Amino acid sequence: MKLSAERREYLVELRGDLLCRRLVGRVADAGWMACDLIGAGIDTPSTLELAGYALSIGSLSEIEPLLRQVLSECGMPPVDTQQEPWDVALDVSLAMQDGTLPISAGADFLITELSPRCGHPPEITELMILIDDWEALRSTPPTDDELRCQAGEIAKAARLRRMK
Repeated sequence: MKLSAERREYLVELRGDLLCRRLVGRVADAGWMACDLIGAGIDTPSTLELAGYALSIGSLSEIEPLLRQVLSECGMPPVDTQQEPWDVALDVSLAMQDGTLPISAGADFLITELSPRCGHPPEITELMILIDDWEALRSTPPTDDELRCQAGEIAKAARLRRMK
């Protein structure tokens, strides 16, 4: 499957919006995106159904289950937030590392939702400091690579906790 950078980014952003429960946008935009997916060779029942919404009105929240299915068919299944907290942290941090989840959405979710549920681990606290306190600690904001590296530390911590 070869997607344009624009369509791949749309799917990544959609995945982040689902994770953070901020699903906004127009149904028609998702319908046109599905048309592009079909053109790229993803002609599954879900993408065909979603393409039928290209001329529709309404918000994306109205078709959330269909969007989740399309993301899964594109190899970017929504993160299952009903898992154990450290399992969710592993999935989020790995997705941040591989670029299938926006760094901003992943970091926000790790800090606000998972840190308390995971007992405020130092790995997530370091991510928060890297994002929030960079002005006090350095002259430039953290790069995406630095944030992905810290996501890797969170993934390591999550794997260790899963083994216990």
